[in-house]
Amino acid sequence: MNEHRKRVSCNVESCAYNCDGSSCNADKIDVSRTCASPDCCDETECATFKPRD
Repeated sequence: MNEHRKRVSCNVESCAYNCDGSSCNADKIDVSRTCASPDCCDETECATFKPRD
């Protein structure tokens, strides 16, 4: 696992990349805004999210 991703906390247990209920084991993490307007960039979402099977 990439050393930097060890610092990424994740509490979304329904995500396939969630490891041990607290960290992310995805190869790459994409975070994006929830809306297109630059005025509402205070909310983000993990675009890497993939539901567990």
